[in-house]
Amino acid sequence: MGKTEIRCPSCSKIGYVNVSDERLKTVTRGLLAVNIASNTICNHCFIVYIDKNCNVRDYFVADFQVEIPEMAPVGGFDTSKIPSKDIIDIDLIKLNLPAMLVGYVLKAIFSKTKAIVIIDYLFLKNHIINFFKYITQDSFATDIEVMTEEEYKDKSKKYKDYLAFKGNEIVKNFKKLIDPKKLKVEKSIVNRFLTEPDIGFSYIVLKNEVHKAFTLSKSIVEYANNYAKINNINPEEVGKDVIVVKFFDHFVDKEKLIYEMISNYLIKIHNIKIQKYYLTFLVEIVENYFELNVFNKITIIPKTTV
Repeated sequence: MGKTEIRCPSCSKIGYVNVSDERLKTVTRGLLAVNIASNTICNHCFIVYIDKNCNVRDYFVADFQVEIPEMAPVGGFDTSKIPSKDIIDIDLIKLNLPAMLVGYVLKAIFSKTKAIVIIDYLFLKNHIINFFKYITQDSFATDIEVMTEEEYKDKSKKYKDYLAFKGNEIVKNFKKLIDPKKLKVEKSIVNRFLTEPDIGFSYIVLKNEVHKAFTLSKSIVEYANNYAKINNINPEEVGKDVIVVKFFDHFVDKEKLIYEMISNYLIKIHNIKIQKYYLTFLVEIVENYFELNVFNKITIIPKTTV
């Protein structure tokens, strides 16, 4: 039985938890996620990540119980194609990139925004760059720089339109893009990555989650751009019925209806049912990464509603 000192990330109160030997045996190169319920240490609930030696590696405030839809991993479960340790040392990644930082970078990627990761040690640079290149392979385009704090200070003017992160801190929040309280899906994705004990599968899990978000959001773009054709609407009818459409929009929750239509389309195309929170996350990707506002793009006329 291992005993670990825990410090609440919200109020800093210290307590202890016992981790059974059986649970520790399941941890190889991954991290064990331990749910700390309210009133265990304090009034807060959170998740703590512990390595096989009972050392605390990271914390997450437990506000991200979001249901992520399941899709088969791109390329299957073949771990033979994962990068070698000299290209990406996943142990170094997990030990030196806090969970929140990975969540921040994912948000930047999904928003098509350039980002900087500030590090203490230069030997981490290529590993971090290769890590984010690998998980976005065949999906999102990225622009991520990695540098020391000294380099960043010297070149800060050059990177004025970049997000910048160091540890759990947002050094520069360009256009106030990131609200840590709203990264529930990103946190859930990172949680899946961190808690997968098998190093090969942890790569696949994270890459698959990123690719899934890309694939589903791209399908939403396809639906919005081809809405009339998919729903057998004569484009001329939309123009003729402008007054009717405006009247209809006034009395109907258009946003709710469009969410339902998109959800039904994704079920039809991908055979996948999506929770509202995750669907909102996808629509934000469509708006920020693909630069398309589905609510402006889709014009609903009464006789085409479902």
